[in-house]
Amino acid sequence: MAITQKIWMGATALILVAVVVVGGLYIWKQTPANIVATAPLDTHCDLQVGSCESSFPGGGRVVFSISPHPIVGLKPLQLKVWTEGMAPQVVEVDFRGLGMNMGFNRPRLQEDSEGEYSGTGILSVCILDRMDWEATVLVSTRDGVYAAPFRFETVRH
Repeated sequence: MAITQKIWMGATALILVAVVVVGGLYIWKQTPANIVATAPLDTHCDLQVGSCESSFPGGGRVVFSISPHPIVGLKPLQLKVWTEGMAPQVVEVDFRGLGMNMGFNRPRLQEDSEGEYSGTGILSVCILDRMDWEATVLVSTRDGVYAAPFRFETVRH
């Protein structure tokens, strides 16, 4: 086997290993570790109208709002979370496009006062006129992560 052929095979193997490692890290970062409770999805609440709330089966409650309305892509959004019956260490909102991968989008919120968190986020623009989204509020506590999913849709104007 010629030296150049060995170099090409070695380089190809290194690239393949790098792709696998980077892909694994990407998937690992997207999946919150140790989710201890997931709140039921309230399909009747509409974040385009106002705040929504969700309660966890073992106790604890999250209220979530996004403004301004209408919620659209590529515009700064104000995110607010209120928690009750929990001791959050970190609060994040994970935005996920339903039916279309819109990339990793998980802003971390800042604590304003006890149980109140706020921050900014932005949604990717979608090529579709209408897009369904799930915003999962992730409340990290000493016991693990509590996940509260909320769904909404955006319409391109």
